[in-house]
Amino acid sequence: MTNQTVLPAPPVLSPTGTAFFLDLDGTLAEIVADPLEARVAPETLEALARLQEATQGALAVVSGRSLVQLETMLHPLHLPLAGVHGFERRESDGYVRRAEVDSDLLADLVTDVVDFTSRQRGLLTEAKSGSVALHYRKRPELETTCRAFAATLANRDRRIRLMPGKMVIELTLGSLTKGDAIAEFMTLRPFAGRVPLFIGDDVTDEAGFDVVNSMLGVSVKVGPGLTHANYRLEGVRDVTRYIQMVLKS
Repeated sequence: MTNQTVLPAPPVLSPTGTAFFLDLDGTLAEIVADPLEARVAPETLEALARLQEATQGALAVVSGRSLVQLETMLHPLHLPLAGVHGFERRESDGYVRRAEVDSDLLADLVTDVVDFTSRQRGLLTEAKSGSVALHYRKRPELETTCRAFAATLANRDRRIRLMPGKMVIELTLGSLTKGDAIAEFMTLRPFAGRVPLFIGDDVTDEAGFDVVNSMLGVSVKVGPGLTHANYRLEGVRDVTRYIQMVLKS
């Protein structure tokens, strides 16, 4: 991570020459205690709809959430999506690609995490295709306990990889990242040949920043903290305002 904490606001890029990639939680939707209660504001959905049209479809949401959750939260929009940090990807033509995982290992992992969270009030298990998220936002004092438990599971099987985030630890099967998803999208129409821009807020977005930086694109960190991103926006509302500025350019 860079030690630079003061970063400029991102330049206002042309919709016709830019491929836009946006995280969801903490970027398009405020982070809340229960992930199932998070919502994308109507004005943000409206701005995304206009951006989709202005870019001729070169707009994708790249998130740790599942495709099912993304579709629900972004309804009625129908966008290219990358879910579960790239394990699931819906392309512009609607074709869905999913990475293969060991279903037995995933089932065992879900069982273990559910058993753990059921014994601690306020913890939440989120099972996905390819990973299991352990949320402790309602019990931040249990962070050390949750991390130790997740490390025990990861040490049991080297195929399990830990991805810490904001008040969450994701146990994933495989090595795909949001950066991989962005790189794949950039080989496809209508993204190919454009300047990539990625906006995200969490540690898991850093892989996306790295890929975009390698393509001489624009990487934007939402909120405080050390980052590989070259620009910064303060919060979710600022992301929406930035999209609205792009639409006026």
